[in-house]
Amino acid sequence: MLLKKNELILLLVLLLAGNWAVLCNAQTSVTVIPNLLFNMQLNYDSNYYYLPEKERSVTTYLVQPGFEIGVETPKSLVAIHYTLNAHHYNQKGEDNFYGHTGLLLGEVELTDRLQLDLKNRFIYTRDPAQLDPIGTPAFREKYYQNRFKTALSYHFEPKFTVQVGYQNWITDYKDSALEDAVGNQGEIDLIYHLNRSAALDLEYQYWKMDYDDSTPDYTSQLLSLIARKEWRLIALEAGFGYHNRDFDESGLKDNDTFIYRLTLDGTSTSGRTRYSVAGQQNYNYLGFHSNDYYKAYLFSGKLDYDATVRISTGIEGSYQNDDYINSNRDDDIYAISADVDYRIKEWLELHLSVGYEQRDSNFSFEEYDKTLALIELRYDYDLGKN
Repeated sequence: MLLKKNELILLLVLLLAGNWAVLCNAQTSVTVIPNLLFNMQLNYDSNYYYLPEKERSVTTYLVQPGFEIGVETPKSLVAIHYTLNAHHYNQKGEDNFYGHTGLLLGEVELTDRLQLDLKNRFIYTRDPAQLDPIGTPAFREKYYQNRFKTALSYHFEPKFTVQVGYQNWITDYKDSALEDAVGNQGEIDLIYHLNRSAALDLEYQYWKMDYDDSTPDYTSQLLSLIARKEWRLIALEAGFGYHNRDFDESGLKDNDTFIYRLTLDGTSTSGRTRYSVAGQQNYNYLGFHSNDYYKAYLFSGKLDYDATVRISTGIEGSYQNDDYINSNRDDDIYAISADVDYRIKEWLELHLSVGYEQRDSNFSFEEYDKTLALIELRYDYDLGKN
């Protein structure tokens, strides 16, 4: 299923490459930026399988060689990122495996007012945190996921922009009873630029999620009004709207809810302190059975401080409540972490972090808590710098 769906993605990538090649031939200024990446991690998880009791701690040794390359002209940009994620576990009976992360970005200015954007992200992992932007699944199944997004923007100078977009999600579980899923989204944005630092965005989305077997398919429609404003040291985004979700299964009640997304990012006058506060309410995207959809209330905050030129510290916390819509289950998830970064060289950094995560639920078998610790060495060398 994954390969068939990717035929459309490949076609659009080739179209983008064709446009980019034409632009390269027409212009003399071409910039190539190659980067060599190499990360090593030692990751400790006190409850790797999210169990309510009889917890199993696992230490993961992760090696991530990879590369980035960007090619830029005055009217186009193509960037590729890839890392191989080689996992080795200290637990007997735990299969070591090789994961993958790939990212393709493309921008082409077709005319002075018309722009094409493309983004494709592919992962092969067993990290549930990457499965759903607002989801909180607690399992260690291996899965492939491909997210493809393209958008065409037309700028009515100087105030209006119209953007039409399409997004495709493919989730394919490997050697698992979980159901594969395909999501398709259409999007229309009407953007009014009040000035250089402020804009209003009226956004409509249509989602269709299809599963391979018994998990109920659904259709979602979202309408939101989003305001964005930037000051010298602060950026604010506030969006409010309505989400209607209709299930194909006749026995399930259709749902609708008020949705919002608030984000505040800021920095101090010196630039040494950075902070971010966010909150949102919406439904999760991916489910695994008819009782696995919920309305999520998510709040998070992050604070970073540069103690010296080489040393940075940070603390981050979040709270999420999952109110299940076809069940009386209700979960509360708390997470907090702290980290320190030491820049050894411009291209070499040491990262240390510790964290704690806990889920409380009125379904006791869904509860868990865990302690996390990470040591990571990050290598990012610009091959084209010299």
